Amino acid sequence: MIAFSLSYGQKRSFAVRSNVTGNFKPRLLNITELNAGIGYYVLDRDYTKRFINMTSVLGAGLAKNLTGGIGAGVSLYDAGTLFPLFADFRYFFILGQTRVFVFVDGGILLNSISKVGERVLFMSPGAGMSLPLSDNLSASLGAGLFKQFRQEDNSDDSFVRIKLGIIYLF
Repeated sequence: MIAFSLSYGQKRSFAVRSNVTGNFKPRLLNITELNAGIGYYVLDRDYTKRFINMTSVLGAGLAKNLTGGIGAGVSLYDAGTLFPLFADFRYFFILGQTRVFVFVDGGILLNSISKVGERVLFMSPGAGMSLPLSDNLSASLGAGLFKQFRQEDNSDDSFVRIKLGIIYLF
């Protein structure tokens, strides 16, 4: 009877353990990142040399160590401004206090008012790490490939991408 009462009184912290995408399914989260990319550019096309952008993703835990969400942002290219709308998926691994993750982003880059109707699709796989700063806050750093596809002329462009961000768990 004593063993039963002691085990019943234990906290069930393992069910909600996260420390910002720790080992188990997190709740709602926000990922805000600053990204920069340098392209392997073709001189006769716009939006191929470099970019810097700010994105924000609202997501949730989908399964153990897997998060997914939708995001939006603004991208400043060498030739103008594009607005990304995308899906973001991350799978986390634990290495001590550091959380290592692989990610994939994919979506559409909408052009500014000057060229209505031009759309660019993109896909961006990569890897990174996140370091907990508090129970609900973590800093992240990632790198990957950013590939964009233009529908009107069937061309594609590649960039090397660096991501620096903050992950906040609600």
